[in-house]
Amino acid sequence: MTETKKMFLVYPAIFTPEKKGGYFIDFPDVQGAFTGINTNDISYGIEMAEEALGLTLADYIENNDAFKKPTAINELKVPAGSFATLIKTDVEKYLTNNDLVKKTLTIPKWADQKAKKQKLNFSALLTKAILHAN
Repeated sequence: MTETKKMFLVYPAIFTPEKKGGYFIDFPDVQGAFTGINTNDISYGIEMAEEALGLTLADYIENNDAFKKPTAINELKVPAGSFATLIKTDVEKYLTNNDLVKKTLTIPKWADQKAKKQKLNFSALLTKAILHAN
């Protein structure tokens, strides 16, 4: 079985109703991440929000731009009539520069033994650590 790489990130989104129906969807912690839908179908809005978030974060990563940590959803200031929800996206899906680069690293023997026992994937673990490093 082939292993699928996933780089999940989760950010809060604010859904603001539009006057003629639908929603404007904004990510307060991710500049440039927003979308809109012209229907009241929340599941469709979540799907569109996932794509907008994934594309924007992938652009940040590929341009080596820093991005903020997500604000706790209960700390968001949500306008009256709007609501907040968490959106999860697999950033890996939106990256265009996915060429693999071989790296050699040295770790202590105890760490190698523990990782093997837990069946950890070193490449996936390192990729995730780099993604979340500030």
